[in-house]
Formats: sequence, C-alpha cells, structure tokens
Amino acid sequence: MPGVSGVLRQGGVVIGTALLLSAAPAAAQAGNLGLSHHRVVFDGTSRTATIYLFNRGSVPAAFRIDLIDMTMSSDGVIRPAAPDATAPEHSARDVVEFTPRRVLLGPQQSQAVRIRIRPPEASGELRSHLAITALPMNDAAPPIARLDNAVANGVAVQISTLFSVSIPIVVRINAKAASAHIDKLEVARGGGTPAGAMLSFDLVRDGPGSVYGDVELVAGRGRDQRVLGSMRGIALYPETDHRRIRLAAPSVASGQAVRLVFSNREAPAPVEVATANLTIP
Repeated sequence: MPGVSGVLRQGGVVIGTALLLSAAPAAAQAGNLGLSHHRVVFDGTSRTATIYLFNRGSVPAAFRIDLIDMTMSSDGVIRPAAPDATAPEHSARDVVEFTPRRVLLGPQQSQAVRIRIRPPEASGELRSHLAITALPMNDAAPPIARLDNAVANGVAVQISTLFSVSIPIVVRINAKAASAHIDKLEVARGGGTPAGAMLSFDLVRDGPGSVYGDVELVAGRGRDQRVLGSMRGIALYPETDHRRIRLAAPSVASGQAVRLVFSNREAPAPVEVATANLTIP
C-alpha cells in the first residue's frame, strides 16, 4: 500500500507523525484495525453508507476518525494536503458528514461508522478521505530515550508514531467513472526470475472523473486463460492525467504472446477498460 510519513521537529524533540495508508483492496488493516470497505462511492443512487471498524487485537483500542483531503501524483503516491493550504478543487469535505468521530473498541469488537452526503448543486466528482487513526489508550507521557546518558546536556528524543488507514469517499453528481488507456509500454527482462519480465507503462485517464480497477497480464483465452502477473486496487484520480505502473511477471517466458488488461472494479462485474497485446522479447 502506498503511504506517507512525516517528521515534525519542535525544539530538541523529534516527533514521528502519523503514517497514512491508502486501504488495500481487501479489508484494510493498520495494526489491529480492520475495515469492511476500502472505498465508498456515492453515484446518485444513495445519500448514505455504512462502514465497519474491527478491533482484531486482544486488548482495547481507541481510534480517531477525520475527513481529510489528499492528492495523488503521477507515481501513484497519495499525500495529505497541507493543513494550512486552500482545499483542493476536488475536496468533498463540504458535502460529507459522518459519525462517530472517536471510537473505543474492546477486543474483537466492531463499530459502525455512518456516512451521509449533501449532494452539491454542480455536476462532477468530488473526493476526500476518511482517516482512522489509532490513539494511545492513556494520557501517560511516552518514554524518553536519551542518546547519551553520560552527558548532562544530552539530547532527549521522543518518538511517537500513530498508525492510520485512509479510504477515499467519492461523490459523483451526474458524472460517471472515467475510462483509461495504456501508453508508453516497456518490457525489461527480469521480474523476479531469469525467465520473467518487468512491465512498465502509463495508465492514462480519459475523462474528467477518477478510475479504479485491476491490472492483469494474461496468456490464453477462455478456460485456458492464465494470469501471469497482477496488481489489485489501482486508482487514478483527476488531479493527475496518468500514473506510471510497474508490473512484475516472474513466470512469463520469452516469446510468449500475452495481453495486458486494466479492468474497472466499480462495475457489478469486472469490465475491461484498456488492453494491450504484446509478445515478451
């Protein structure tokens, strides 16, 4: 999962800030936190949705829930927008409401988080991210580690890391998911074994909205089709028109005819959005 982290320096103390992870295609996890959804899309058919948080651990856990804005770069990394920056054009924070904002879960307990939208007047696609952050269970000061206990003026270093998982909340008004095509496809030998290959290509967005799906490298068709490499849950958001993707195919052989397929996962059944035929050199 792509993630970002930061370090905030205040005086002589170094504090690790929260690690934000975009959720995986299955139930997302950060530490012992599990989520029922990896993505929520409002497409005009409903104004409410419910996701569930799970404490998979053996001790109680507390979580804070926030709605934040994040932006994607062409390398596929999603970063939080600066707290003091103007909200990006795609922000859905003005139209999304949710409850609760803090959760205390006992071992193996779950909690429903209810999300509601107020549809904006303008057509188009908006997006913000629901960030669920694990909190310390008490207010006791975290331990201080001295770099040099023999020096009276030694620097004290305090490292406090909060783990968080984020999922996109997408609001579409009179808009559809974008389409996409494959461009700048390159193949290099390798990919994990001498017989394998590494594919690099741009997934290019066609249309004003986002697109979300899976990439597979397949050989054969029908009952004889075999998947030689795959990546699940690839998103391409409107703030970038393309995303560079690298796909390892360790079991593909030189001279083998294959298809590279990107399928939309937002449809009831996977729909092929973009394909490219090639022969592995």
